[in-house]
Amino acid sequence: MAPYQRHHLALLCLVCTSLLCIAVPAGAAPPPRPLCDACGDSFESTAESHGVSVAVTHSNATVTVDNNGSATWVVHNRLSSTEGTTQLRENESLRAAIADRAMWDAELLSANVSGDGVITLRYREADFAEQSIGGTVRTGEFTEAYGYRNLDGLGADRLVVVAPDGMRVGRPIDGATVSDDGQRMTVTELNDGRIVTFVPRETAVGPLLSLLAVGTLLGPVMAVKALAYITLPTAVFTLLIGAAAGGVAWLDWDLKRVRESAGIIFAGVGAVSTVLSFLGATGVLRLGGTVAPLFGGGTSLFVCGIALSQRRIREHTSYQRVVGGAVVGAGIALGATIAAVPMVVSDGSTPPVAALLVLGPAFVLLPAGYAVGHGNRWLAIKTAAIGFVLSMLPVLPVLPTPYGLGVLFIPVVMVSAAAVVIAGLPIFLAGVSLAVPSSDC
Repeated sequence: MAPYQRHHLALLCLVCTSLLCIAVPAGAAPPPRPLCDACGDSFESTAESHGVSVAVTHSNATVTVDNNGSATWVVHNRLSSTEGTTQLRENESLRAAIADRAMWDAELLSANVSGDGVITLRYREADFAEQSIGGTVRTGEFTEAYGYRNLDGLGADRLVVVAPDGMRVGRPIDGATVSDDGQRMTVTELNDGRIVTFVPRETAVGPLLSLLAVGTLLGPVMAVKALAYITLPTAVFTLLIGAAAGGVAWLDWDLKRVRESAGIIFAGVGAVSTVLSFLGATGVLRLGGTVAPLFGGGTSLFVCGIALSQRRIREHTSYQRVVGGAVVGAGIALGATIAAVPMVVSDGSTPPVAALLVLGPAFVLLPAGYAVGHGNRWLAIKTAAIGFVLSMLPVLPVLPTPYGLGVLFIPVVMVSAAAVVIAGLPIFLAGVSLAVPSSDC
């Protein structure tokens, strides 16, 4: 085996090993659980597993956060008058065993049942939050992306979070109610969680501190996402571009006609896509979440087609200008997609991530093809690799976190990258043709 082949094989093994290390946590993902698993239905299930049948009619919890990141939970579960309630009131060891198991990742401090059937549970959680930049305190326990994995709702009917002494809530959960002094945040529903921050009470730059606190947490996560969702898809995209470049050289097609008609074809396809998106938005066609990406891609193709149909533009192309045109085209596609989201029929659907993944990389094919037309295959490969990475960055935040089932999304991104190259061969060939002298020059 040649030395350079051994180097390539070693690099491939290193990349695969890295990705396998990322995938390892998938098998250890815990089952779904509410934020307060000592509350409501979750407490009922834990009691049932100990042979005690109780019914929780109302549940609320208060979490008091300390400056060092620890927190004290006080949970109140109102129980209906049943034999199980009597068992819990009279049997201290049974009550403690159930309470300890109910919130297994926190230290049980006490468990008592009042005469009117309210069980009060007190816990100490050592790592509820952590200190961050500028004296802020942040917690990821309200989101499964950065705290609890497989988070399944709030658990309690009401949850009150009390800020540490001398601090106030800086970044609350969407839909939460914050007291006038900023010390208490009340949550009654937990759907799309988020990172919560607490900032010094008297600071004038609370929003900035919250932004920095969240940013320093998201940075490593975004890096892991980039490794998981960009490394292998970029390799697939680049290798297929290299294969397409080799195919063009081997077939030696005369692409002068493609050069003259590419603009008209692009504009026509763009117009058809735009019309289809309007039909989908009005409910004539059932296109679901593809309406907005279809509108964005169609609009951009139409604009690019009009530009390419101008002879003076075709005759004064250069690699830098084609790259600039591709960037503008991708920007129009993504911008129009975002702007068109409200057009989607009211079925709760949104543009699927897989559809968004094709818009940016598709326009990378144009400058990559132009480099091939000039006989510079190495430049085409560099353009494909760098362009694919840059085009993925805008949609990286909305990709699922690469843990648990999120790791299964990596093959989806790889298939998407391959589909873009295969379906986008006309764009690639149009880029090749732009490097061919015009027949009427």
